[in-house]
Amino acid sequence: MAKTTAKLLGFALAGAGAYGLWTAGQTMLGDDEATGTEHVANQVWIEKMPQSQRDMFGHLVLLDMSEGRFGGVGKSSQWRHMHEFFQWGLSGDRLSVYFPQDRQKGKVKVRSWRCEGEAPEPFELCLELSNGRQSTTMYSRDEWHIDPDDASDSLASLIAQHPELRGVVSQVQVSAPIDEDERDDYTEVENIGARFGQ
Repeated sequence: MAKTTAKLLGFALAGAGAYGLWTAGQTMLGDDEATGTEHVANQVWIEKMPQSQRDMFGHLVLLDMSEGRFGGVGKSSQWRHMHEFFQWGLSGDRLSVYFPQDRQKGKVKVRSWRCEGEAPEPFELCLELSNGRQSTTMYSRDEWHIDPDDASDSLASLIAQHPELRGVVSQVQVSAPIDEDERDDYTEVENIGARFGQ
């Protein structure tokens, strides 16, 4: 009986250890689905569907391309566009952002999920950005995906199909990468989430 118990305990410990290693590996290797970041990159995100040509709405795009990871955040209507570009990194559910113009950096927690029926129509995807005290939710649709291997054509197609996104996607561009040593000198901003509407 003692040998059977010892064997069962050994199998249980081995199983728990294997599960622990698998979980750690998924986190270290960045399993997007496990961390809730599967839809974060290469997707157009907006805070609401504009109701008129003058309706200002917040937007976010994170491009993960062979040239690097670049993003754009801002507020737009069909008549006014305010954009800021940045570089970004993702570790688990932590989005690190680097704003070269102001030499500032910060981190926010991100979570994306399928939310059709939960989100306002016509949205199918949700993105939550949180700094621990405040959060904001942005929305997207499956068809608002940007092909990172052919971003120019992908963005042109989005504009043709969804003219209301013209101000968001027409301003997306790839900048020169920032040297990591330079980013180390950036000022850490605690409430970097304010740039994302928090």
